[in-house]
Amino acid sequence: METFDTNGVVRILVEDDPQQSFAALSRWRQALEAGGAFLPRLVLVEAVWVLRISYGFNRQAIHGVLDALLRTEGVVVEDQPSVLAALASYATGSADFSDYLILESARAARALPVHTFDQRFARHADVSLIVTEASP
Repeated sequence: METFDTNGVVRILVEDDPQQSFAALSRWRQALEAGGAFLPRLVLVEAVWVLRISYGFNRQAIHGVLDALLRTEGVVVEDQPSVLAALASYATGSADFSDYLILESARAARALPVHTFDQRFARHADVSLIVTEASP
């Protein structure tokens, strides 16, 4: 099994640089044939950010391309159940993908709720908004 980092995954998904995209996709196919491709959670967090900020993908587009990639035969994802749940929440939610991944990690650890100052994230039932009180 071989690991791919964010820039390799992004080249595969967006094909914006023909030479790098071809090389990344060739290496990807070789890895799948040789035993698999491993994707760490952090690579996926970074990939979502790059797709959203640098390429302007919306939530549904990000969900579509990553869901297809993660379900490819031979792809192994670090903590795949949590990643897929976070990706599904991200597609329809208002918080960042990283927030939903934190939530799924907390759920797996039975450590809910998640406390945050992020009002968008706190809309989720298992997330608690930290409320500040005025200083005396």
